[in-house]
Parts: sequence; structure tokens; C-alpha cells
Amino acid sequence: MARRLAACAQVVAPISSTYWWAGEVQQAEEWLLLMKTTADRFEDLAACVRELHSYEVPEIVRFRSCRGHRTTWSGSGGRRSQSETSSADVAE
Repeated sequence: MARRLAACAQVVAPISSTYWWAGEVQQAEEWLLLMKTTADRFEDLAACVRELHSYEVPEIVRFRSCRGHRTTWSGSGGRRSQSETSSADVAE
């Protein structure tokens, strides 16, 4: 959040994950991080996650807004306008 690459971050934890890694099925307790940003900041945000994450290959999934709303916080220092709805503010 200090880098202002996301307008909002939510941590969902703990979750139980089962996945393939290094040719074997792995199980782990993990934390799901949801971050809302604009399309022009997505690559910088993804690079920041890769830099700071403890995993060799963190999973980064991009969703586009299904409502067509655009975030305007990028020009306001991270503050949202009253007209924005958080459920639609996923990467454009």
C-alpha cells in the first residue's frame, strides 16, 4: 500500500490449498491477497508482488471489471470518489 500501486487490499486467510509443485501434489495453508488497481498500474503491482512474495512463483491472477466502472483514485493519491463501488474496482 505504501507504493500506492493498489487502491485496496484484502487478505482472506487462512485457506487450504492443494496444488502440483516440483512433480508432486502439495498441501499448504496459505493466505489469499486481493488487490484492486487500474490497468496502467497492474504490471507494476504484479512486479511488486513477485519482488516481495516468499514463493519462487507466486500465483497472480488478473480479473477485469465486469461492470465497466473505472477507478479514479490514481490521480487522487489513492482516495476514491463517492461514486465508485468497490465490487467493480478490479483491474480494468
